[in-house]
Amino acid sequence: MKPLVSIIIPLYNSEKYIHDTLYSCLNQTYKNFEIIIVDDGSIDRSSEIVNSMNDNRILYFKIPNGGPCKARNFGISKSSGQLIQFLDADDILHEEKLELQMLQYLKYGDNYIYSGTMGYIIGDEKKLEIGFDFYYSNLKREEYFNRMFDNFGKYYTTGMWLVPAKLVKITAGWNEEVLINNDGEYFTRLILNSEGIIYSEGSIFFYRRDVPQSVSKAFNSKKVYESWLYSYKCYVKSFQQFLDMRASHELGRKALSVYYCNSFPNYPDLLLQCKNEIRNLGYSSPSPHGGLVFKSISMLLGVDLALKIRLFKQRGRLKFNALMN
Repeated sequence: MKPLVSIIIPLYNSEKYIHDTLYSCLNQTYKNFEIIIVDDGSIDRSSEIVNSMNDNRILYFKIPNGGPCKARNFGISKSSGQLIQFLDADDILHEEKLELQMLQYLKYGDNYIYSGTMGYIIGDEKKLEIGFDFYYSNLKREEYFNRMFDNFGKYYTTGMWLVPAKLVKITAGWNEEVLINNDGEYFTRLILNSEGIIYSEGSIFFYRRDVPQSVSKAFNSKKVYESWLYSYKCYVKSFQQFLDMRASHELGRKALSVYYCNSFPNYPDLLLQCKNEIRNLGYSSPSPHGGLVFKSISMLLGVDLALKIRLFKQRGRLKFNALMN
């Protein structure tokens, strides 16, 4: 019999999208799967829609509201598959997504994680994501992280991966203390527990760009920035646990520098914390993350002054656009 895939979906007030998400799962050309729905305290019609699907491969559980990480950990505890597909309740799988990744799994086995191609949905239109080509090949662990941090911290979102249950079992669960970037933090540990990433061409996952996200809408709150920095500190700890000192320090600096450059100038106390973490790794300052001009200015004047110049230009451009409109 073909290996069983457990599709784990945390569900919270997703009545608008859950039918299409489940349909994309049930319509997979790879048929040996179970769908574990963990309802995280929904108060809309989500549960009614799930139960109306009437398919014995769908297992529905309801738990008190505790957030998506807690729901995913609960889903893992109920799963029986040899592989795990994590999915959000508004995501869509291409019909061959699992089958193409399973072909690679049967070739390479339990010690690798399986990726594919990113897509997105706006309204009813599906498009392939632009700017992720640097991931579309087989990658060693350090190679993946270097490419991620060299490209402004871009990473695959949750539903792209297919993960052997063996790796899930030896990796600590989803960190329920991480408010933002919990998928990046979790999959960092999974990848470090693996031998690398195997790319499956044609295996496409779609996320929705037009869905309001409460966390991202609150991105000007200090709590979110604190959680974001915490997730990057977790990266550093994971690198130190799995990699040699040189590699862990280099990747740790890159990770923290992505946070520093992307969050500047918000919350100077958190930026100082970030700088101190970088100094603890043996570096005097963050590494520059930006285009060639930004990097050149950083080399001449330092990262902070380069960031101030970039911010001044961005604000000037916004004022000009406002005047033109």
